[in-house]
Amino acid sequence: MTDGAEVLNVFMRCRPGLERFARTAFPRLAHDVDDLLQEIWLELQTKVVSSDFQAPRNCETWLRMLVRSRAIDRLRSMERQVFLSLTNTRGDASKSRERVELEDNGPSPATHAVEQERRRRQGLLLSDVLVEFCRWCEERPQRLAIKEAYERSLHGQSPAQIAAAMGVPPASVHQWLHQAREWVRQRVAERDVERSVFLTLYAGQ
Repeated sequence: MTDGAEVLNVFMRCRPGLERFARTAFPRLAHDVDDLLQEIWLELQTKVVSSDFQAPRNCETWLRMLVRSRAIDRLRSMERQVFLSLTNTRGDASKSRERVELEDNGPSPATHAVEQERRRRQGLLLSDVLVEFCRWCEERPQRLAIKEAYERSLHGQSPAQIAAAMGVPPASVHQWLHQAREWVRQRVAERDVERSVFLTLYAGQ
């Protein structure tokens, strides 16, 4: 069993492989892998000096699992930020437009205008999909649990927290979240004829 210092050494030795793993397994995070690994490195430096830290038997496997877990956390955070920002502008195109105008990522006014319009369309489409999802859930009582679980996940609760709050098995929560995300994914794919939103949210998945 390795000690804390050895865990850090293994991380540095395996970092290129962990980077390749993250880029391959999570294409949407391709541009964020360096930041992700740096966060994990800082987390490890704090974790390994803790008195209750127990070094793993297979350090490389454990590190890969840690990368996977933190990558999933980051993807969930991205998803949550997108959808929560849209719930505040549901049915209000002017607010969506104002929010986009605060950002300037384009190299020229013309490119910036195109990007503004693209994001505006994304916001409106996703907002409409969320409204449809809520209506779909509310059509039948048995779907209300799916709606509640998904809303809780968008507000940052983990499946375990959702299960505890709703008084149901974690397996049910995982099933509901999968069903909700697939419903949203399929509806976006059907309505996003230019695939602008679909590729932004789901590319590589």
